[in-house]
Amino acid sequence: MQVIQSTKLANVCYEIRGPVLEEAMRLEAAGQRILKLNTGNPAAFGFECPPEILEDILRNLAGAHGYGDAKGLLSARRAVVQHYQTKGIDDLDVEDIYLGNGVS
Repeated sequence: MQVIQSTKLANVCYEIRGPVLEEAMRLEAAGQRILKLNTGNPAAFGFECPPEILEDILRNLAGAHGYGDAKGLLSARRAVVQHYQTKGIDDLDVEDIYLGNGVS
């Protein structure tokens, strides 16, 4: 059975693996330093996860199956609110916070 691609996707390019990556690889080979912002791994850029977030992840791991709340992990959103409260921003609510799972 052959799957026919939708015509809506005819002009869609996935640049992460296409021409942009090829050009980045060419420039790297020529000695240029390339900052790859297409990766979703924060550790590759020196960003370390705070211990309290890791503890929350471990506590929630048994009930997690790959997808979390669309706004992000509630405990992490609470930590963001608490962080900004220490900086004098008091009118921030956990419902104002949206977190993603990558560098971008």
